[in-house]
Amino acid sequence: MKTILFAAALSLISISAAQAGPGQTSDCVDDCATTTTTTTPPPPPLMQPTAEPVVAPPAVAAPVSTAATEDDDGWHRPAGQRFTSGFRLGWMYLSNYDALNRKGDNGEMTSLKQQFGLKSPNMFLLGYEGFYRILGHSWLNVLMVGNVSVAGLDQSKFIPTASGLLGFEIQRSFELGVGINLTPDPQSPSHMIAAAGWTPKVGSIQTPIHFFYIPDESGVTDAMGHTVKGNSRMGATIGMNW
Repeated sequence: MKTILFAAALSLISISAAQAGPGQTSDCVDDCATTTTTTTPPPPPLMQPTAEPVVAPPAVAAPVSTAATEDDDGWHRPAGQRFTSGFRLGWMYLSNYDALNRKGDNGEMTSLKQQFGLKSPNMFLLGYEGFYRILGHSWLNVLMVGNVSVAGLDQSKFIPTASGLLGFEIQRSFELGVGINLTPDPQSPSHMIAAAGWTPKVGSIQTPIHFFYIPDESGVTDAMGHTVKGNSRMGATIGMNW
């Protein structure tokens, strides 16, 4: 009896082992497959080309509208004013300097050559000039000029003269003016003067170049009935203003 029970127990144990074996093997295969499966790493990211830094252009200030301040045709800007002055060097020609066209101290007819002891009708000029420019902020400026000069130094003579002119400047180049000229001559102390020229710039220095003419119609008629003209003057000056 015991023998039969022991044989039955062994049979049950064998059957149980046989049933559990295949399942255990399957689990092991699955676990091993899971364990031994190699995980493929993702590919490395592609290297993107490095872009060179873009340098931004320097900021430029927007132009300020100057329509209101640059309106030369309206009433927005008053006339500007600028005063310059400087020395003058020049040449003067005295016409009819040896003509008997004036009365001397003794009442007889004489000439400028005899009266002042001149040696030549050509004389050197040395002077100083003030140049007052009223800016019109357009193509036309107004000029007021004052000049004091000495003539005859090259002949050992001191003949002072003074002039005042009023004129215009066109396109900051051509200048034209008229005025009065005074000399210490008791017979004809005042004359009209007309001048023209231009004032080019050399850096910050102005170099005025002017030509002038002083008419003199104070001629006389001699005993023979001939009219002797007066002593008109003409010349040119150059200098510097600052």
